[in-house]
Amino acid sequence: MTFIRSIVAGIILVASTAEAQQVTVRSGDHPTFSRITIPVSPSQQWSAVKTEQGIELRLPGLARGFDTQEVFVRMKPERITSLIASDDTLLLELNCTCIATAFRSGALLVVDVADEGTTLAGPQISGSNLSEQARTDISLPKSAGLPWIGGPSPFSGPPPLTAAMTDSRITEKASSVDQRREILQEVGKSLAESVSNAASVGLLENSDIARQSFTNLQPSAVLRPITLMLPEQLEPPSSNIRFSSSLDAAVGAIESEAQSRTSGASCPEPRSFEVESWGDEREFSAQLSQARATLMDARDQLNLTAARNIAQLYVYFGFGAEALDILRLDPDFYSANSQIAAIATILERGSIPHTNPLSQYADCDSNAALWAILSFENVPADTVVASNAALRALNDLPQHLRQILAPALSNRLLKTGDSTAAAAAMRSINRLDAPLSHDGLMSQAALEVDAGRPAGSFLEKVIGANSSQSPAALIQLAEIMLSNNEALSNETATLVDAYAHELRGTQMGPKLREIQVLALAQSGQFSEALEAVAELKSTLKPETVADINKTIFDKLAQGSDDLVFLEHTFAQSSADFAMLPVSTQLSLATRMMDLGFAVQVQKMLSSFEDTPRLPERQIVIARAAIALRQPFQAQAALIGIDGPNAAILMAQAKEMTGAYGETAEIYSDNNENTQAAQAAWLSDRWQDLTSADTTDLGAAALLMSTSSVNEDPNSGPLSQANRALEESAAARNTLTELLQAPLVQVSPDS
Repeated sequence: MTFIRSIVAGIILVASTAEAQQVTVRSGDHPTFSRITIPVSPSQQWSAVKTEQGIELRLPGLARGFDTQEVFVRMKPERITSLIASDDTLLLELNCTCIATAFRSGALLVVDVADEGTTLAGPQISGSNLSEQARTDISLPKSAGLPWIGGPSPFSGPPPLTAAMTDSRITEKASSVDQRREILQEVGKSLAESVSNAASVGLLENSDIARQSFTNLQPSAVLRPITLMLPEQLEPPSSNIRFSSSLDAAVGAIESEAQSRTSGASCPEPRSFEVESWGDEREFSAQLSQARATLMDARDQLNLTAARNIAQLYVYFGFGAEALDILRLDPDFYSANSQIAAIATILERGSIPHTNPLSQYADCDSNAALWAILSFENVPADTVVASNAALRALNDLPQHLRQILAPALSNRLLKTGDSTAAAAAMRSINRLDAPLSHDGLMSQAALEVDAGRPAGSFLEKVIGANSSQSPAALIQLAEIMLSNNEALSNETATLVDAYAHELRGTQMGPKLREIQVLALAQSGQFSEALEAVAELKSTLKPETVADINKTIFDKLAQGSDDLVFLEHTFAQSSADFAMLPVSTQLSLATRMMDLGFAVQVQKMLSSFEDTPRLPERQIVIARAAIALRQPFQAQAALIGIDGPNAAILMAQAKEMTGAYGETAEIYSDNNENTQAAQAAWLSDRWQDLTSADTTDLGAAALLMSTSSVNEDPNSGPLSQANRALEESAAARNTLTELLQAPLVQVSPDS
């Protein structure tokens, strides 16, 4: 009897422990939606309602509470930011204008929170309760992988149910123990297969992290995301490479279907983007008042047709924010008019920053191409663009919309390299009577710069207007002037300084400071420029500081006075020079060598790597070695270096070592005849190296190559004596001229 009591007590204890165990909430992320799953019994009732805070999910009769510790391990807090759990209620706080659905899938209760425009796997949750009685049970197909991963919508067709899992088995009316056991066995088998596949491909691995206890969690306690978040989504090395597994088959099918909508029949109907037909030439107030008169019906219900007309009217007149407000009057209405919402977002923000529903239409041969191109802030390099279709759609728009959109379209087409289409976009508004807007002037200036023409007149108009575009125009004008080595005027420099101070702390502030520093260097104020760089070093990126220093020292090496150059160059340490680009270091070393500071040149170039052997560096090193009378170092530096400059330096080095014959040959090969003759005179083979037409030395070489007396056997003694006297006099004159020639004069420092 005692034994039986012990068994019964143990069973009761186990049952009470199981009853007290919290319901584990799991999660998963998908590119367009986030999923929450909760295991529930077939008899468990539930309801879901959308509130101001988010989605409120209630399971009546559940007293165990929810275990939410692993929710934000598998899901980023982008759509669902936090969970508030109590005994039978779970509140999902949202941080987006998302749509949501809730449905039962086998032994799981699934809640999907999706971006607008996403096809949901069940009815959308609204302000009214979505309860168990209003639903049909759904079973996710096995191909969807783990139950919390997600897959194709079960509403797209009948789910692939097996004979062992029928509709009568998974409804709440299945109350027999045998039926429940079969359902659990089928679910367990599916889970085992999914886990096995995931472990085989490395998606799952063992974790030894101890589970934290949440038994002390009070009702209504708020669970915030843990600090250890998922890593950023890995970008594939190429758009032609995709990493996937068998668990991703269903999701990949949906993605490939969406990505295939790039041309042909996949493009939307042109009437969906006929913005020019959404209004007329009447006054805006007249059209708006007429449309708003029918916005609400007699029962104060929203007239969706009237609301759509008002949103289109706002878009027609360029009011993007107002159109979005109208579309948000009803969640279903917003998602049903996603294309109008996308156009309104472009008018309000200039592009679509996040999920871009129009990106796939850029190559459509219709008016959809215009809005697809404008939806990008920068058109991706691999995107095919139908520029002609976009230009046709632009010309169909009313004038006020063309003035807004033509500059933006021109900028995007110009960045893709299609300058012809970009210019055509601007011509669509240049022929209008109205003057160009500031955006239009900026776009026209960009076209002029791209064509190599002056753009200062357009930029100066924007700068003088003191508008939001003025700082950008000032930066562009200053960059053009600095690239042309033009000094900024005092007025322009003062304006740069004023804008830099006003916009400090913004994204444009550092760029203005950079322009200010470069302007100081351009005007020869190198001390002020270097001091400004030292002050800004902590606020600028290292690569930006390196670019500024390069510009300053390049200008210092090329256009400064000798004393200014030496003052700032000697003030720099070897470490400072090592931080400069190689080309800048060589410019400074060459200028220093021209001024005769060979020792400093060797110090400056001591940090250079021996390989690769840059000809410019080796020539400067050879010049410094020759100046310091180090001929063998100069010859070593010039090994393998070709060109006339290297040859002359090699000749100078060899001349220092006494190899006058080789020196004369090198000079002669490089048309340095005077140096060649002088080297030949000092060599032992000067007669062989000197030709008869060589100045000064030619006559002496000819004299040495002929006999002293030309004897004629038929001449008499007197005739021979006279001839000898003439040859003697000629030799004496030749030697006299030779000794007086500058070539053979010996200088005191020789």
